[in-house]
Amino acid sequence: MKANLRHPNFLSEPGSFFCFIKGQKRLMLLGWLLIISGINFAQDKPSFIAIRGGASIPFGQYTYKNLENGSFALTGFDISAEGAWFFKPKFGVGVSAGLNFHPVDVGPLGWEKVKNDPFLEDVYIRSDPYTIMTAMAGFYTQLPIKGKFFMTGKILGGVLWGKSPYQLYKPQYYLTGPSYFEITSATDWKISWQAGTGLRYNISPCFGLVFDVEIFYDELGFTFNSSTGTYTDKRIISFVNTTLGVRFNL
Repeated sequence: MKANLRHPNFLSEPGSFFCFIKGQKRLMLLGWLLIISGINFAQDKPSFIAIRGGASIPFGQYTYKNLENGSFALTGFDISAEGAWFFKPKFGVGVSAGLNFHPVDVGPLGWEKVKNDPFLEDVYIRSDPYTIMTAMAGFYTQLPIKGKFFMTGKILGGVLWGKSPYQLYKPQYYLTGPSYFEITSATDWKISWQAGTGLRYNISPCFGLVFDVEIFYDELGFTFNSSTGTYTDKRIISFVNTTLGVRFNL
């Protein structure tokens, strides 16, 4: 008796072939539906991560040009990163971390030193910048403006850490005095706050551009050692960051 042998490939049957094609179309349709629903979800709940950089602008006592309560701070720069998860279309929670540098205006600082010391004729000063680091968490919001433009806002709380600048002085005295002296760096930190607003433009559903303005304000106490003991120099740290960056929607 001869066995009736058939090729095991089910596509050899016309009916099976058309069923296979229909199955492939269904899978493709399902994939497109998942992609579209993911995009809509991202638009409805706009969670994100962002990287930004720009100018860090001191204000108030932080910029004052006096020895009593001024810090002689100049405009520097900021580098920051943040991310947020939106549990509602307009409200979310997130974290932000930033690094800020503010140079010291050594010209007015040297002039103030000369004015306050009758034996000091001139002084050369080399100074590092103030270094400020922040790590904060809190609430984020966004509101649609028109088309691909959105207004954003945030109120955060966390840690503000600061480092005073190392400074090298080379004075010229009327009679006699040291050829040089230095002021070493000191650090302090505070539980602080941060507030900000910004503008977002979506280039695509996946990423966009951001422009943010943030404000920071607090007081740090830098502790130094001297020949008479230790003392704490309290200084207001206040600055506004204006930054541009890229935002990746999740």
